[in-house]
Amino acid sequence: MTTLSNSFRLACLPLAVVSLFLPSYAGAHGVHFEGLELDDVVVEDEIDAIHTLGGITSSQGVLGQKRLANQNPARSSDVLEAVPGLNVTQHSGGGKANQYFLRGFSLDHGTDLSVNFLGAPLNLVGHAHGQGYADSNMIIPELLSRVEYRKGPYFAQDGDFSTAGSLNIDYVNELKRGLASVSIGEFGYRRGLLANSVKFNDDQTSLLYAFELTDNNGPWDIKENQYKHNMLLKLNHRIDSSKKLELNYSGYESRWTSTDHIPVDAVAQGVVGRFGSLDSTAGGFTQRHALSGNFTAVWDQSITQVRAYVADYKLDLYSDFTYGLRDNAPLGRPGVLSDQFNQFDSRTTYGAGLTHTVFGNLSFVQSQLAMGLDYRIDDVKPAGLYESIARQRLATRNEDNFEQRNLGVFVSQQVLPLSWVKLTGGLRYDQFDVDLNGQFDEDEDVTTPNVLRSGSRKDTLLSPKFSASFTPFEHNTELFFSVGRGFHSNDPRGLFTAAPVDYLVKTRGVEAGVKTTNDAKNLSASATLFQLKSNSELVFVGDAGTTEPNGATQRNGLELIASYFNRSGFEVDGFITLVDARFVNVADNGIPNAIEESAAVSIGQTLGDFKLGYKLKYIGSAPLVEDRSIKSDSVINSDLFVNYKVNNDLSLNFSIFNLFDRDNSDIQYAQDYFLAGNQAFGKTFHPALPRHARLTANWLF
Repeated sequence: MTTLSNSFRLACLPLAVVSLFLPSYAGAHGVHFEGLELDDVVVEDEIDAIHTLGGITSSQGVLGQKRLANQNPARSSDVLEAVPGLNVTQHSGGGKANQYFLRGFSLDHGTDLSVNFLGAPLNLVGHAHGQGYADSNMIIPELLSRVEYRKGPYFAQDGDFSTAGSLNIDYVNELKRGLASVSIGEFGYRRGLLANSVKFNDDQTSLLYAFELTDNNGPWDIKENQYKHNMLLKLNHRIDSSKKLELNYSGYESRWTSTDHIPVDAVAQGVVGRFGSLDSTAGGFTQRHALSGNFTAVWDQSITQVRAYVADYKLDLYSDFTYGLRDNAPLGRPGVLSDQFNQFDSRTTYGAGLTHTVFGNLSFVQSQLAMGLDYRIDDVKPAGLYESIARQRLATRNEDNFEQRNLGVFVSQQVLPLSWVKLTGGLRYDQFDVDLNGQFDEDEDVTTPNVLRSGSRKDTLLSPKFSASFTPFEHNTELFFSVGRGFHSNDPRGLFTAAPVDYLVKTRGVEAGVKTTNDAKNLSASATLFQLKSNSELVFVGDAGTTEPNGATQRNGLELIASYFNRSGFEVDGFITLVDARFVNVADNGIPNAIEESAAVSIGQTLGDFKLGYKLKYIGSAPLVEDRSIKSDSVINSDLFVNYKVNNDLSLNFSIFNLFDRDNSDIQYAQDYFLAGNQAFGKTFHPALPRHARLTANWLF
């Protein structure tokens, strides 16, 4: 505690110095700020209504209810593809975290993409399956009020896992009417949703509640048998005209049988079908129960926000990607061997944070000062990797109990020296420390070379940021330039091996862009050039139980985004992202699974009581090995939906996913595996869902 207290005082010293000047800063010099109201900071629609000076990059934004309602996702997490440039896939059953791709990063299940849900982080450090694992399958798309996205390491409030970007996901505070929704679809898909809100205490308090049940078998030869149970309670209490308290409970459980990725040659040789499995017992169980709270107070010239959360989480995952390569034991089927392994993670995550934002004038210059801190504890008991067969553990490869603590303190100052110039400078301090008690079984042949040990480690990092924006031509066009340092933490288990990795890995970013809109505000476009560098992409590989060093990387890219709508009910939006991603200073510089081209366009048209929607998505090929000799196949997918408003209470939705029934893949790898009695190296894949239809009835009450 002494070390933490001393570090805390040191980290907070810049805030203390700044606070000495707050009285004169906020109220002296001229420009009078009208008193803010709580409604100014309650956001329920398309734009950020907080009384700030605006965004600092061309690649950040806020998606509101209208935009999110048009997504029509096949899987709940697919709604996040509303974020321009973000691709979301699922490759091992509906209960496992999605894989994310953004700006040339293969983010696996979350590394370098920070995801926050109802004020609590989803990314998990030292996760049994992989660092930064972020399961967003608990999202209920119908309840979303906003998804705020920020790309790049330019924002002082964003810490770990945010080099590629960050997402902040929130629900509506209340529903105008209750909603009962029932969906049925091919492959045994069934979903039910009940949501409503009630008001009491003279309408000063509202309670939003929702219950969701989903069953799904999928097109797989071995039925997925997914059962997903989801519950939400959201209490909002307006204390007075300037203070508000929000409390959230989110409960989510899912169990499933997964069809893992299989060798392309296995399908070509007729060993298994395209939707077949080489291990019928893969799958798992996961649950997350979380409480979070947020208190907001609005003063005459400032806003204070206090937040806290606690989350209890478990994952019990069984996987097999190499099918007998390690030759554990027969599965009981002639000629079929098992390399199944079990990853188990059980933890409690606690955290709290404070942000104070002051609006005023600094030496006759309009300005905004934001100060804040975050503190997080991950209490993991344990994160384990085990050899298994048919979901029965055979041996322990490693099993670790650890507690990691992260303190983050930030300051961000924004000024307008001229009416058309906005400058933002930020500084973030992060401290990480961990105590680990690692175990392994030396008597087993499966003992890994990098033996896990026990001990304590600590690391700190300062991350400066700077952004500038200009409106030299007209108010509808803004130019941006940003530069900043970020980081991601490595799995703390990788700090205690024979070849330990760095605890915190520095990343750097620079980008320039332009954003414009027309006078009618119904046409907008942006273009952004960016470069992202990482000192290394060293991670602990949960599938293998070892640390795997990767070199320094660089990504240069261009991102184009546009949207348009008119009064006749027509709307269209889309993006194109081009990225050159590579390891630096090496001959074989391809980064496996780093997508270099992606694009999407969504079109909608309202015709009376009908609304038609169409989405086309393209994901280009990516190298699967460093010498680029093996590449993934590109993906082209189309979805179509029709909404029909029967009356004011009832509406119907009919959707067709993968309209042209293309043989797409959700993920592809190049790896070693065992097939037909021989060891081989080649491409493996997990197929995307074939064409399938779904009907949904929504009743408002």
